Amino acid sequence: MKAWMKSIRNRLRRDFVLRVISLLGICETLTLLPFSLYRFIQGSVGKGLFDGVALLLILCIIGYSWWADDSQRGGFTLAVTSALFAGITTSVLGFVGVFWSFPMMLTNFFLTDARRALMINVVMSIVMTPILMQFSRPESIFSFIASSITANSCAYLYARRSDLQQRALKRLATYDDLTGARNRRSLEESLAYARDKLIDEGRPCSLILLDLDNFKSINDRFGHAYGDEVLAKCANLIRRSVRSDDCLFRFGGEEFVLLLADIEEIDAAEVAEDLREIIANQLGDPSCLITASLGVTGLYLSDDTKRWMKRADDALYEAKIMAEIA
Repeated sequence: MKAWMKSIRNRLRRDFVLRVISLLGICETLTLLPFSLYRFIQGSVGKGLFDGVALLLILCIIGYSWWADDSQRGGFTLAVTSALFAGITTSVLGFVGVFWSFPMMLTNFFLTDARRALMINVVMSIVMTPILMQFSRPESIFSFIASSITANSCAYLYARRSDLQQRALKRLATYDDLTGARNRRSLEESLAYARDKLIDEGRPCSLILLDLDNFKSINDRFGHAYGDEVLAKCANLIRRSVRSDDCLFRFGGEEFVLLLADIEEIDAAEVAEDLREIIANQLGDPSCLITASLGVTGLYLSDDTKRWMKRADDALYEAKIMAEIA
């Protein structure tokens, strides 16, 4: 039970959109469920069914987002669904439905990216305008259009600016400037995520810990600028040699970590051997031969992230001893 709760907390901490989707599900349950029950009690069976179906559909989308670990698609689907129900609510309730539409418009910018949210809201406003003409005076229609344009314009500009800032901050927080690999902080989060995947879905994962041999001597002989070039080139070689969804991290100094999702340890060992040969043949030059030692380990159910990394480090130490003997 503790592991399950910890997994939920980790997912919510890591995924902002999933937090918004979950919060929206709680809010919709607290609002739509009482409305639905009240309308059934009052004899408005049709409206009560509508509220109940709307709530059920929203909860299904939220359930999909959790089950499939796909908050991006779930958020977009929820934004479209909310816009659809806003239009239907307006056609049933008249101008009162407008009070539901504006919170939905603003919420859509949290559920999906700014451009999609704006597109959904524009379509919703266009659809709602002729519906409102049946119930409202022209000045009320004009007020709705003006308010919709103002709200969406401000929300779009803010969301776009926020998206750009978040991307810049995320890159600074998760990537190493020199090599373009992810940094140690990002590694810790990815290891925890991989462990959750093994526990929840039984998906295997393996680690390769790579260390460039005698790197200090390279810095001493050729200078730190050349050493930096070697590190950057090494990271590029690794990225070109593995799958696009394999994650490369700079662990510190001349050490790199490669996280291989859905790969058993025996297969990861083959990847490591291929990388060792590629680095030996392509990274250095005749004046500076460069080799690497690699430690490989899989992930077990009994592991925590520290034990997993410790076993990879021990495997790397053994590889270095074997290289010195050879």
